[in-house]
Amino acid sequence: MTRRRALLTVCGVFLAAGLIAAAPAGAPDRIRLKPEVEAFIAKMAQDHGFDRERLRTTMGALKPNEDIIKAFERPSTAKPWHEFRGIFVTPTRIEGGVKFWQEHAPLLQRAREVYGVPPELIVSIIGVETIYGRRTGGFRVIDSLYTLGFEVERRAQFFRGEFEHFLLLTRDNGLDPLQVKGSFAGAMGVPQFIASSYRSYAVDFDGDGRVDLWNSIADVIGSVANFLHAHGWAAGQPVTVPARLSGGDALALLERGLKPNLTLAEMKTRGVEPTEELPESVEAGLFSLDGKDAQEHWISLQNFYVITRYNRSKNYAMAVYQLAQQIAEAYAQGPGASQSVAAQP
Repeated sequence: MTRRRALLTVCGVFLAAGLIAAAPAGAPDRIRLKPEVEAFIAKMAQDHGFDRERLRTTMGALKPNEDIIKAFERPSTAKPWHEFRGIFVTPTRIEGGVKFWQEHAPLLQRAREVYGVPPELIVSIIGVETIYGRRTGGFRVIDSLYTLGFEVERRAQFFRGEFEHFLLLTRDNGLDPLQVKGSFAGAMGVPQFIASSYRSYAVDFDGDGRVDLWNSIADVIGSVANFLHAHGWAAGQPVTVPARLSGGDALALLERGLKPNLTLAEMKTRGVEPTEELPESVEAGLFSLDGKDAQEHWISLQNFYVITRYNRSKNYAMAVYQLAQQIAEAYAQGPGASQSVAAQP
C-alpha cells in the first residue's frame, strides 16, 4: 500500500497540475462533448480554476462503463434482508473484526473518547465496507463518477456533485484522478468514503499533516467516528429494538419512514410498542425487514438513522448493527467465539 500511495502522489502532482495549467499552443480541434459535460467543465473552470481545455481532453477520453451501470442498477442492498444478512454477518467478518479491534484498541478507544462512537460500531462499518481494507474497489473512480453522472439519469446530479468534489480532492491532495480506484459508486479507501464525505469528514487522526484513508488506519478509524458524530450519533444510546405491532394504524406508520418522527408514547397509541424498555419521550421511526418466513418490524432510533447516513439502505444499517453486536460479543468471549456467535439471528 505504501508503493500505491507513492505512485498516486507522484503521478497526481503531475496530472493535477496539468489540469490547471495553460493549454498548449496550437491545440487540436475541440472535442465534441455532451452539453451537460461542457456545462460541468465550464463550472470547474469558473468556480475552481481548472484549465478548460485540458479538462475537456481528460473528460473526452472517458467512456460509459457497462459494469458500473449493471452494479448500480442491481446493488446488493436491494436483496431481501435474510439474504443480505448472510453476506455481511459472517464468521470471516466477525473474526476479522475481533482481530482488527485487538490490533488497534488504543486508536479505537481514543476515537470513542473524542467522538463518542463505540469501537464495535467503527470496526463493523470497516468490516462491512471492505473486510478491513481487503477489498477497496477495482473501478477507476473517475469512470464511476462519469458514468453515473453523465450516462445514467437516476441520481445524475448527485454524482456530478461527487465528480466535482473528486477533482478537488485529487488536486488538493496531489493524487492522480486517473489512477484512484474505488467502488462502482465512487467510494474510496478502507472506509469507502465518497469524495464529498472525504473532504467534509475525513480527519488526520495520526497527526502527520495529511488525511490518508488508504494507508493510515488511524485516519480511517478517526474519520468513520467523526462522520457518525457529525451526523448526530448519541453516545451511550441504543440503536434499534424489535417492535410489536397491533392494528392498521401501526402498519400505516411504516409509510412515514425510519427517520425518528414520533415519540414512543405517540407510537404506542397507534399500536407500536418496543420489545425493550425505553423512555416514552424518545423519538423513533418504524421500519420492516424481509425475514425468511415473515416481515420483521423494528423501532428506528436516532443512532440507527445516523448509520443510514453512511449508506441509505436499512439493510446496510441493520447489517452494521448486528455485525457490531457480534464482534463485541466475540471480542469479550475471546478466541474461537466467532463461529458460534455468527450463527445467532
